[in-house]
Order: sequence, then C-alpha cells, then structure tokens
Amino acid sequence: MRYKEALDRYIADKGYADVHTLVAFSGTVTDEGLDFTESKMNAFPESETAARFKGEAPFGPADFQILVVAEKFQTGFDQPLLHT
Repeated sequence: MRYKEALDRYIADKGYADVHTLVAFSGTVTDEGLDFTESKMNAFPESETAARFKGEAPFGPADFQILVVAEKFQTGFDQPLLHT
C-alpha cells in the first residue's frame, strides 16, 4: 500500500493525467493503525482488479497502467502483463 501511495504522489507531482495505479494483495494490511484492503484502495471490488487492469469489457482499455502486486498473482506465470 505504501508503494501505491508513493507512486500516486509521484504521478500527481509530475502532472501525469494518463497514468493510474492499482494494487493487488490478499487480506488486510494494517499500517500506523489504519486498515487497508485491495478493494478499499482501488475503490471497486477485488474481483474486478485483473479485468480492469487488462482493460477487459465492460471496463475501458488502458484505464490503469501500473499494478502493484504483493503475493497475489504469480508474476510472469499466470499474468503475462506483470513483469517486475
């Protein structure tokens, strides 16, 4: 969640209007007394994360360009869009 927040700040500071981030992680992360979940941070249900990142119907293509993942997808195996 800290990576997403840092990326969002950087994107805003640089004025990039066409770059948007998502997170993908399981469970709840508690940081400084606050609870974070994937669905809270992305502002939509967890079940939509992969489809929205891929731009699959009914979601628009390229709405999100960066996906920060922690123990969610097997990077490079079942999600070819992920590489780092």
